[in-house]
Formats: sequence, C-alpha cells, structure tokens
Amino acid sequence: MKKILFIIILVTLSIQAKASGSGLSIESVFYCGDDFSMVMSNGERWVVKKSQVGEQKLNHFISMALFMMASGKTTLNVFPGTPERWCGNDNTRPITVFSFSK
Repeated sequence: MKKILFIIILVTLSIQAKASGSGLSIESVFYCGDDFSMVMSNGERWVVKKSQVGEQKLNHFISMALFMMASGKTTLNVFPGTPERWCGNDNTRPITVFSFSK
C-alpha cells in the first residue's frame, strides 16, 4: 500500500514539474555577453548561460529558439531555475534543459 501511494505521489510531482515550463512560445531573444535569454509568452525571461551549458549546447539552444520563433512551436520539457539578476534584468530564470513540441 505504501509503495502504491509513493508511486502516485511521485507521478503527480513529476507532472507538475514538467508543467512549470511547458506549452510556452518565445516572444523575443536577447543577447548579453556570451549568454542569451528568451522572453516567454507567460512574461518570464529565461537565460541560457554559456558558463553553465558550454559553447556547443549554447549554440544548439540558440538554433532551437530561433526555429521555435519562426515556426510557432511551443516548449515541452523546460525546468527554469531560481530567479536571479542577469544583465540588468531582474527575475531571470536560468535553464539548462530545453525542448519543444510540434
């Protein structure tokens, strides 16, 4: 019984975690130094920092973001971090995982 309850709680929490950044479109892209950020349709600004993801993954994320803007795709699995100050913008949330859906 305890195992079933634990599994139900785990599934419920994982669904809620996924939903925090899914189903959003990108409104604009902003560059600052080696990093870039995206303003999302919910008004949040997400930042991808080169120091956290590396140059290859940063370039991949930029390509994905521009493709999403051009095609109207929405986010799927994104887990924004704790809000912080970045390049003069308050409440910018760092991300290291980024995907989209059709």
